[in-house]
Amino acid sequence: MGIYSRLFIPIIFLILAVSAVRYHALLGTETALAKARYQSDARQLDLFLANSVLPLAVHTDTQAMRDSVRQVLRSALPLNRSLVSARWDTAGAHVEVLANNKLAGTRATVPAWFERLAGITAIRSRLTVALPDGGDGILDLHYTPGLPLAQVWHKVREQAILSSINIVLVFLLLGLILATHRRLLARFVQATDRFRDGNFAVRLAAGATPEAQAVSQSFNGMAGDIEELLTSLKTSQRQLGEQLNETVHMQQALQKLSWQNYNDVLTGLPNRAALAARFEQELFLARERQRLLAVCLFDLDHFQAINDRYGAEAGDEILKQVAGRLHGFAGQVHYAARLGGDEFVMLLCGQASIASIEQNVTQLMAELDRPYQCDQQALHMTASAGIAVYAGKDLNTESLLRHADHAVYQAKLTGRNQYHFFDTNLDEEVRTHHNQRTEVRQALINGELRLYYQPKVNMRAGTVVGMEALLRWQHPRRGVLAPAQFLPLVEQTDLIIDIGEWVLRQALWQMQRWTASGKHWVVSVNIAARHFQQPDFVSRLETILGEFPGVRASMLELEILESSALHDIEDVRRIIRACQALGITFALDDFGTGYSSMSYLKRLPANIVKIDQSFVRNMLNDRDDLHLVRAVIGLARSFSLTVIAEGVESVEHGARLIQLGCDLAQGYGIARPMPADAVLEWAANFVPAPQWRIAQYSEAPI
Repeated sequence: MGIYSRLFIPIIFLILAVSAVRYHALLGTETALAKARYQSDARQLDLFLANSVLPLAVHTDTQAMRDSVRQVLRSALPLNRSLVSARWDTAGAHVEVLANNKLAGTRATVPAWFERLAGITAIRSRLTVALPDGGDGILDLHYTPGLPLAQVWHKVREQAILSSINIVLVFLLLGLILATHRRLLARFVQATDRFRDGNFAVRLAAGATPEAQAVSQSFNGMAGDIEELLTSLKTSQRQLGEQLNETVHMQQALQKLSWQNYNDVLTGLPNRAALAARFEQELFLARERQRLLAVCLFDLDHFQAINDRYGAEAGDEILKQVAGRLHGFAGQVHYAARLGGDEFVMLLCGQASIASIEQNVTQLMAELDRPYQCDQQALHMTASAGIAVYAGKDLNTESLLRHADHAVYQAKLTGRNQYHFFDTNLDEEVRTHHNQRTEVRQALINGELRLYYQPKVNMRAGTVVGMEALLRWQHPRRGVLAPAQFLPLVEQTDLIIDIGEWVLRQALWQMQRWTASGKHWVVSVNIAARHFQQPDFVSRLETILGEFPGVRASMLELEILESSALHDIEDVRRIIRACQALGITFALDDFGTGYSSMSYLKRLPANIVKIDQSFVRNMLNDRDDLHLVRAVIGLARSFSLTVIAEGVESVEHGARLIQLGCDLAQGYGIARPMPADAVLEWAANFVPAPQWRIAQYSEAPI
């Protein structure tokens, strides 16, 4: 592809980018207009029918009343083509009118994906009309978005057709220009090829355009000069070429010899000699930086059986694939080498803890456990691993390799396809962590996890405004455990995702029960950073919300730690925006503890800021904490954010917060976390402190 042809690529991307921006704006504008008209027409018709039906409802003759109401409802169908059904219910009458499916053909022309993209949904209106006799009449109307969807679709499609025609014309003109240049270049290339083949008398004919004439004059002048020199240079060129070839062959031979001294010929990995040099370097860095260095020795299980059954070529192919996987995992941080036969070494450099070493080894074992492709068939091969850890002790490279070799032997003795740590104390620590994580997973499966709820109140108004869902583990032997006693064990594993989704479902289920009881409380749920940053977090959350139709998305509040939000500010911002589009609100938990709180707050589209309890708890005695609380409240106000204080442990804490301008609070001074069964009774008996009412009329002391 020539350079001119390659110009089509950025042009195409530019057109696509401009078109994407244009149609995104067009779709947003048209959808907003259509949706506004659609909703406005529905509201007007709702009010019209409510006012029209009310006089008819006092009719003493029930049948006559039904006929009159039916006539009114039927006459309303032509007024709004989106109306598909209308129903009137009273204690003694039921009237329902259904519209013909007039828009079926119109909506069928709108693709399903466009309906989801436009986001115009059906409207169900339910109006309660107070009747003169003291009863209530229910007017239930159902509108479908077929007509506004069709209007938006036809508008966007017309614009797309016009844009396509314009783009085709632009590329047609560009193609004509490029064709002219290609013909000129083809003539030039043809003449050059003939000149290179020895036809030194070749010349370019003068073209019809100024560009072609300039190229012809330049080429013909160059050809004349070169023709005079070529004869004398051919002999020298041949001799120089021969000398150059000899030099190149000699350099290649030297490079190959040098490469073979430090690399394995079969796999291309560093060999034992190269490993020794790198090993000493990494050992020195680990000692200076006080970091852990793990020596992982891998030995393939039953490798000789592969050679015996499929031949040496299949065995060599497996060794190459093993080397490729180790090299890909090592990257620029770690170091992989082949010792010989089916033994490989991986140096895990700069490790912070045994847990991180175990995580890396687990990933490596899973990578080596994947099937290998040999002669179009999949062969399964496992590996045993031995790990020796340098933790600042007086050990050299030979000792560490020997320890790793002993650990491999232990791994093979205990069943193969597993890893073993040489050091007894470290091995016991790894096993303990693994067993504890297994116990937490089993608790989730056995239904031992519980949700407790801590109320949130508006101290100024004296009302309960919501609940925070808090996780507990009903341990069969240790009793009720707080999340700090078991969540750190799994927060870096995918188990935290399963626990997070369980918490969401339990909280939504409880919200559905409270809503049925007339308590429309907003419930907040803490989301772990690993769970929140999953690529499918928003789609999974939308699916979970769909399982509980009785709960509005606006009743769910998600809390994320400030530290996790600052990890990848743009990705977190994108996820928050997507969730807010569903109606969910967001709160920054433990605000003020992050080192970049102030500079990043304006970039996070959060709705609520929670003041960390460590500041609130000590603000009555520590002026620095009091100033911090005051600063956070002022900062939240400047960004138009809601602020809620945690750690309110006394009535005095609440009074001081009211004086500072913070009305929302939670803490042990209001209520401790409690099981869901106890929440309704507590809310019924909640009485705000009298000091809070007094604090509303007093100024906060400086």
